[in-house]
Amino acid sequence: MDLLDLLFLILIIVHLVVSPYTKVEESFNLHAIHDLLIHGRDLQAYDHFEFPGVVPRTFIGALAVALLTKPFQVLAPLPSKFALQYICRGILGVINWASIVSLRRTVSKVFGKSTALWFALLQYTQFHITYYASRTLPNMFAFPLTMLATSFYISGKPARTIAVLAFTTIVFRAELLILTAAIGASSLLRRQLSLSSTIFAGSVGGILGIVASGLVDSYFWDFPLVPEFYGLYFNAIKGQSANWGTEPWHTYFSLHLPKILLNPVTIPLIFVSVFAEFRRVGMLLAPYAAFVGIYSLHPHKEWRFIVYVVPVFVLTAAIGATWISNRMRKKVIFLAATIAVVASVAGTLMISAGMLAVSSTNYPGGHAVGVLHEGLDELAVAKVAVGDALGNVTVHFDVPTCMSGATLFTFARDDIVYDRTENSEELKSMAGEISMLVTFEKRPASVFGREQKWVEIGSVKGFGGLVPPWRQYGPRFWDMAGWWNNVVHLQQRVFIFANRGL
Repeated sequence: MDLLDLLFLILIIVHLVVSPYTKVEESFNLHAIHDLLIHGRDLQAYDHFEFPGVVPRTFIGALAVALLTKPFQVLAPLPSKFALQYICRGILGVINWASIVSLRRTVSKVFGKSTALWFALLQYTQFHITYYASRTLPNMFAFPLTMLATSFYISGKPARTIAVLAFTTIVFRAELLILTAAIGASSLLRRQLSLSSTIFAGSVGGILGIVASGLVDSYFWDFPLVPEFYGLYFNAIKGQSANWGTEPWHTYFSLHLPKILLNPVTIPLIFVSVFAEFRRVGMLLAPYAAFVGIYSLHPHKEWRFIVYVVPVFVLTAAIGATWISNRMRKKVIFLAATIAVVASVAGTLMISAGMLAVSSTNYPGGHAVGVLHEGLDELAVAKVAVGDALGNVTVHFDVPTCMSGATLFTFARDDIVYDRTENSEELKSMAGEISMLVTFEKRPASVFGREQKWVEIGSVKGFGGLVPPWRQYGPRFWDMAGWWNNVVHLQQRVFIFANRGL
């Protein structure tokens, strides 16, 4: 590990500390880790039986992180249960960090130290992988295995690549079947593998994945199951993923890839590398580009579905940067281009810092839990909420609040009953039992009935979009005061109410 690798790890931890809360896409794995740590073998207490989600997910990633987190829970005195959320996310971040660093080591061996240096500069300063490395998205549990497969691929070990990707496809993300097939086809065309060897490698990885997921997930879900088979059927065959929105076929290439590559010189450098070393770079990039192209036929698109290709695209750009920098002493144009690439790295790091600051405001539900706890610690607020019955506080959290950061780890106090009931009729019948309410709804009486006397005692502002300063101030935008709250448009989105009718 050199200084750049260490700085990359520090960046991942900084992103975690600045933005510790999570969104709904991360909740299954995060709550699975919580239940493994808190409830252990008491499966009936696990959250996924009450809130199973749209499709079942594997417990294998959560189980691995929980096992690594357990020593901290047992051996170290923690200030609260919420500290475990930092620790388990930090462990996942370290795993993903190590996978990228390991890939960089392979790049150094195969393409040289200069390319490995450019790879680090271009990859480590990007926002998305650094920010999401510690986030419990299913994609980020698959990510370290795809980096291992990529290391095998560029090392000329296609059988291992296919085996690892087949395992990852079955256990974590079914869309990786396309990448597995693309690399298999590439290996066949390049005569690196025979057809029988390709099938054997895929079968070994696939069977191991079926056995692992079948045994582990059937236990935790309490019926025979390989979750990714169900997810593939639900999303791809039945086409239900389109319910979450669709985008044009070109969106991955025209929007998502440029966004997650971030550095504006990355794509030009890819073209430079293809021009300079077409055969070598073309063979490297082809199956990953084919994966994105074929997956573009699927109407529902999110950048995280193609995050696995980002380091390969960055590696291709690093090859282009090496080609340019190796010639900077020969012609002024190459020297200027090298300086531009270095400047772009610094600029990308600054943009990433700004994106971190903005993104940290996008979890009002998580911040609202902290505000609620602070309010209950103040006797005056507590009396307004629940009279003198401080030991019997029932707080209801609505669905949007839970989707924007309120997790089981944040529900850390023993003197509070945290309610997440979703059924509207059941909620109305419970209204008289609820002491406090944390909600996106400005008028709780419309949900709980007008006989309840709800009094707003606090609110939390969340990210509402970016407003360019010239729209706020016209030609005098440089005179603006409190620029952050104006450019980063924060709205009062989560309200905390007390039930004074109790």
